[in-house]
Amino acid sequence: MQRLRVRRTFEADRLRAILVVGPNWVGDAVLAIPTLANLRRSFPAARISLLSCPWVSGLCRASPLVDALVEAPSRNQLAWAVTVLRRRGFELALLLPNSFRTALITTLAGIPHRIGYVSDGRGALLTVGVCRTGGSSLHQVDSYLGLLRALRWDAWERPTRLTLPKESDTEADMLLAASGVGPDALFIGITPGAAYGAAKRWPVERFAEAADCLGDRLGATILLFGSPMEAPLTRAIRDRMRGTAVDLGGRTTLAAFTRLLGRCRLLVTNDSGAMHLAAALGVSCVALFGPTDPHRTGPLGPNHRVLRDPPACSPCHYRDCPIDHRCMRALSVQDVVVAAEALLEKADATNDRDVRKAPAVFLDRDGTINEEVGPIQRPELMKPVHGAATALKRLGEAGFLRIVVSNQSRVARGDASEELVEATHHRLLQILAQDGGSADAFYYCPHHPEEGRFPYKRSCLCRKPRTGLIHQAAYELRIDLAGSYVVGDQATDMMLAERLGLPSVLVLTGFGRQALAQLQETGGPRPSHVASDLAAAAEWILKRNGTR
Repeated sequence: MQRLRVRRTFEADRLRAILVVGPNWVGDAVLAIPTLANLRRSFPAARISLLSCPWVSGLCRASPLVDALVEAPSRNQLAWAVTVLRRRGFELALLLPNSFRTALITTLAGIPHRIGYVSDGRGALLTVGVCRTGGSSLHQVDSYLGLLRALRWDAWERPTRLTLPKESDTEADMLLAASGVGPDALFIGITPGAAYGAAKRWPVERFAEAADCLGDRLGATILLFGSPMEAPLTRAIRDRMRGTAVDLGGRTTLAAFTRLLGRCRLLVTNDSGAMHLAAALGVSCVALFGPTDPHRTGPLGPNHRVLRDPPACSPCHYRDCPIDHRCMRALSVQDVVVAAEALLEKADATNDRDVRKAPAVFLDRDGTINEEVGPIQRPELMKPVHGAATALKRLGEAGFLRIVVSNQSRVARGDASEELVEATHHRLLQILAQDGGSADAFYYCPHHPEEGRFPYKRSCLCRKPRTGLIHQAAYELRIDLAGSYVVGDQATDMMLAERLGLPSVLVLTGFGRQALAQLQETGGPRPSHVASDLAAAAEWILKRNGTR
């Protein structure tokens, strides 16, 4: 809900000329499209004009949502802006930016009704001031829509469609032809920049490695995009790549960039305006987040994958990281490649039909497959939970890979060797095989629980609930993550599933009952299902997939 501070009333039905003061950044301008669409629905007979900066006005030049574009002046042209707006005879101004300057210009221009959020000391200049009540948890698109909702105007749809000018096709075709690329290639776009600051940028060497891997595995043509200021980044990626790529950094207008981006089957991107633009064009995004919050600025739509492994200091919203950039360096090349392949396969966009991916069930070990008896120093003491072997057998017959993922910090503590861990896994397989059960792979984290936390410099990316082991398994075994599940008896297993966006099953064997009470008490992630044991968990998974 939003609260209003109204000093001047007006009759909405009588409005005939509305000015929308648009955002100054490409990403924010895209996120303002739902507001324009709902404003048009609320006032179909009104003339709606958009005040926009020259570098983003092209996004709405061919849009049916606005009737006219007014290019915003530079800061030293305040008097000119006031004069131009006064001549247009606007009756109402909707201020999407929160700046004092936009409120001052519309006030001096004599626009009688000015609606915006009360911020930046401009409350006295607004005739309808909206006080935020949703805090920083609102997505930016809903923050804009909140201005309409506060006035009880139609603002409940979130369309983000873009209508592109036809002439942008010509420039895009010329750029591809000049680079020796045909128009029917499988294009994967990469945008390594981020206008807000370097803290949002994934390392260029990892972009280069991911680009080479995707190009090799998918036969894709890599398009590197960036503004003139970001051209050094695209050039650095191109120089580090083994394969070929089309470096378009600093070479496209906004119209051509938009058209080329729309031809991509996938975009690998930081949190940037390009990410929102791609989402508006229906292009799937692998979006890399570190210092910012994807709940507020993540890509809109169902066919995207946000990769984020936040340390305690995230989100910080810093322009430059004052320490070691751990939030972005926690994202591996494997993470990106696996997410990209999953999105492309989901969209039926690849031609790689000779290799099929299988879904997996990621299983905790102690307390889930074998009985929880404390640290096991002798492999012969392993004892499976009743029915576990049969459950694993049924999952395998249904086409699931059975991947065991466990934390084994006793290796770092010196209580066990890695050879002992491997011997324990081997013994567990022997016992399961007696009843027809098996596991397809074992992955474990040998690191100390405090590793990666301040003041430790080294970062462990694999200890659950971190997702490193899952992405490593998906990369090595070509797992279909979209159809996978997580099963375990610990709260960390449920947290792991939440980070991966996968359905989870909490089993009540091992520490399951304590974990359930803990999650209920702390408000932690709720499991998709609670099962008495692994056999019941397998039954639920198979029923859910129609393979019971």
